[in-house]
Amino acid sequence: MTDNNKLAPYAPAIIRLLQGVVYNDDRALWDNLINYQVKIKEYFGMIGLEVYISESEGFAFLRQKQFAEEINDGNKVVLPELIRKQPLSYSVTLLCVLLLEKLIEFDVTGGDSTRLILNKDEIKDMMRIFLSEKTNEAKVIDKLDADINKLIDYGFLKKLNDAEYEVRRILKAKVPIDKLLEIRQKLESYAGYS
Repeated sequence: MTDNNKLAPYAPAIIRLLQGVVYNDDRALWDNLINYQVKIKEYFGMIGLEVYISESEGFAFLRQKQFAEEINDGNKVVLPELIRKQPLSYSVTLLCVLLLEKLIEFDVTGGDSTRLILNKDEIKDMMRIFLSEKTNEAKVIDKLDADINKLIDYGFLKKLNDAEYEVRRILKAKVPIDKLLEIRQKLESYAGYS
């Protein structure tokens, strides 16, 4: 049996960050993270990880710092990679870019809500624009369900019901806006539009 008195009060936030993204819709966990953020950042900083917290957007996640740290009498130690970058397929990357553009447009136009909610048909319509004439549209649309599920796994989309999805704001942090145009041009070139 473990002595619970030795557990750090911020252990739930640390464990959840190790599992993935923390969102502010889990109020107890979010409050734990915000209240102990200095200690949590110190904890992860000791192992070369950075806690990225966006209070205004309502999410937090871990990033690996890229450096070689001098420890033990000037010896350089390169830390192994803990947070792996996963390459995305063309269609998943395209979907990320289109959703990010839609999120930026949503933020600019404003409105009563801070949540961008799209239905599956709206997502399909966004993808159709990028299908070449040679593409088997039915096959691509069928694959869309798998792509959407990937984005749910990555935390970029949240399934609300069978047909509606919330675009999560972490997409802005994971796909840098300054790289958006460059990525979009590469996608268009790949699809044969340029």
